[in-house]
Amino acid sequence: MSTKAQAKITLAPQDNPETVTALQEVQQSEVKRYTTVKNTEKAYNGHLTRARKFLENLVAKRRANGEGKICAAGIQTDELAKALDGDKPPNRYSALAVELFLTQRCLVEGLGVSTAEGIHGALCTLWDKMDGDRYAGKYELNEATGEVRGCPARAPSVTDVLYCIKIRAKSRGASAVRNHADAMTIEEIQTLMRWSTSICPDEMLTADPKTITNMEDLMFRLEHGFMRAFMSSAFTLWTRCFELASLQAQDIELDCRGPAPYYAPHFKVHLNHRKGWQQEKGYDGPRTSNVYDIYKQDIPEIDMFTHVIRWKTFLENYLGVPLGPKDCLFPHLAVNGVIRGTRAMSYDSLQALLARFCDGAGIQKRYTTHSFRRGGAQYRFMFAPIGMRWSLNMIRWWGGWAVGEHVDTLIKYLVDSLQSFENGHGDALHPVPIQPTMSFMGDHVAAGAVTGVEFRQFGHSVNRKFDDLVTLITSAPRLAKPNVNERAAPTRPDTQDYNKIQGITYQYQLADMDTTSAIPRLPKVSIAPLGRERGAWRRAIAQWEEVDPVTGLALKDWPSEWYRDDQRLKVGSLRSQRQIIFEEFERLGRDNDLFLAKYPDADKSLAKLLSAIRYNNGARRSSKNRIISPKKLNNERRHPHSSV
Repeated sequence: MSTKAQAKITLAPQDNPETVTALQEVQQSEVKRYTTVKNTEKAYNGHLTRARKFLENLVAKRRANGEGKICAAGIQTDELAKALDGDKPPNRYSALAVELFLTQRCLVEGLGVSTAEGIHGALCTLWDKMDGDRYAGKYELNEATGEVRGCPARAPSVTDVLYCIKIRAKSRGASAVRNHADAMTIEEIQTLMRWSTSICPDEMLTADPKTITNMEDLMFRLEHGFMRAFMSSAFTLWTRCFELASLQAQDIELDCRGPAPYYAPHFKVHLNHRKGWQQEKGYDGPRTSNVYDIYKQDIPEIDMFTHVIRWKTFLENYLGVPLGPKDCLFPHLAVNGVIRGTRAMSYDSLQALLARFCDGAGIQKRYTTHSFRRGGAQYRFMFAPIGMRWSLNMIRWWGGWAVGEHVDTLIKYLVDSLQSFENGHGDALHPVPIQPTMSFMGDHVAAGAVTGVEFRQFGHSVNRKFDDLVTLITSAPRLAKPNVNERAAPTRPDTQDYNKIQGITYQYQLADMDTTSAIPRLPKVSIAPLGRERGAWRRAIAQWEEVDPVTGLALKDWPSEWYRDDQRLKVGSLRSQRQIIFEEFERLGRDNDLFLAKYPDADKSLAKLLSAIRYNNGARRSSKNRIISPKKLNNERRHPHSSV
C-alpha cells in the first residue's frame, strides 16, 4: 500500500470535517438505494400520506366538537395532531394514532391483511430510521414525562389490532380472503385453445391474407390468432398483462439454436420491462436473467413456440411489411381492421376478448389475464407430469419474484391451491382413490403400478370417447357435392352448422371467399391520435403539413383512395378534422395569437374547437338521415360528445 493511501486512511476525522460529512451523505444515499425498493417506497409513502390526512381530519372533528384542548379521556388535541410528524420525534399519542388508523382502514372500511401489513411496515420504517436507533425496536413510554423509546408502531396495542385483523380475515374462510385471480388450469386452457382451433383451423392463419374478402372474416382470424399466441405466451412466461402486451418485435430473437449436441431450435424473449428482481439490487447473476429461451412443447395448446411464430407471420403478411423494432407483438385491433403497430392492446380489450372466448368454449368461470400467471406457475410446480415439475427456486426465477420478496407472494400462487387439494375430500367418490395426503399431489398413484380398477376406468374412458366420436360423425350435416362449373365453394362447412356441431356459438360468420374482390390492403395507413395534452390543434396542423415517415406523405398529399370509399370509416373522418383546423388557421393568417384569441378553448378541447370553427363558418353538416344546422352546431359547442 502506498504512503499516500496510508495517509488517507490514518487521517483523523476532525482534521477534515467536510470529508466526514460528504462520506455520511454518500453512506445514507447508498444505504437507501440498496436497501429499499422503489415500488415499496412509493406504497409506504402513500400509506403515510393517508395516515396523516386521517389524523388531520380526526383532529379537525375534535376541535369542531369543542375538544380543542383536551377531551374527557385526557387526550390532548394539539399533541395528538403531531403524533405522525415525520420531522419530529414520536410522542405519547403516536401509538394511539397508528391504532386508530388501522382500525379505520381495516375494521371499519373492511380492507384486508395486506393493507394492515403495508400500513404497519410504513410506520415502522418511519421511526426505525429516526435519530439512529432511538426509536427502533421494543416500544416503551414513560407515562410521567411522556418520553418515548422504541417504535410506536410496535406497541402492544398496535400488535393487538394487527392480530385482530388477521384472525378476523381467517374467520371468514379461506376463500373469502383470497382476492387474487383464479388460476387457469391446464385442462381449461386446453379447452379454450381446442375450441378456437375447431372454428378457426390453423390453415386459416397460414393462408394468404389477400384472400380475405370481408371485415368480419378478417377480425375473426385476427382475434383467434392473437388470442392463441397471447394465451400460450401468458401461460408459459407468467407475465403480467402490461408486460406481455408491451412486448415489441425487437424483444423477440428468432432462429436461435440450443447448445451442443442437440442444437434445438428456439427463440429468445427479452422481458426488459418485467417487474421483479432480475434487474434490481441484490441480484449478482449474469445480465441474461431477463432472457427466456422458448422451445417447442409437447402439449400443443401451451406451445408458445408455434403459436407466436404463426401469429407474427400472419400479422406481417396482412400488414404487407415486417414488424418494425418498436411495433408491438400484440397490437391494438380496431373494430374497423386498422392495426396501429406501436399501440399495445389495452387491458380492457384483452379482458373482453378473454371473456368472449370463455363463453364460446363453455367455461363458466370468469378469468382475468392474471389467471394465466397463476395457472402457469401452479402447473409447473404441482401439475406437470412427474419428473417435469420445477423446483421452488426455478419457479421464483421464471416468475420474476424477488429474492427477498415476502413468502406470502409465492404462497398465494402455489400453496393455497395445494392446501385446498390435500385438505379437501370432495372427490371421495372418485372411481380411482387419489389419497392426496399420502404423497405430494397424490404422486404415488401416478408412479405406482396399474391396478385393476384403473385399467377398468381406462376402458370406460376409451368407450366414452368412441361414443362421442360416433355421435359427432353421424350428426354432421351432409355437404352437397360442388358443381365444377360454378365458383369453388369454401372448404369449411357453413359456420352456423359447424358451430352447432361443436355446441358453441360465435358472433362472426365467414362469407364465401371471392379472390377477385379481396379487401384492398393499405399497410400502415393510419392517423396517429393527437392525445389529450395541450396543443393538440398544433399537432393536427403538423400532421396535415408534415411528411409522415411511415406513409411517406403528409395528410394533405394523400391519394383519395387512402381516405375514401372503404377507407372512409377508418381514416376519412380524422383526416377531415385535421383539414378543418388547418384551413381555419390559414384563414387567420397562421397567427397563433389571433387563432387562440378567436378560439380560447383550442388548448382545452379539440372537440369544442371543431364545433366552434364549424359554427363560425356557418357550416351545415349533413348525415344520412338529416341535416345539422348551425343552431345544432352551437348546441354541440356547449355540449360536445365527439372524440378526436
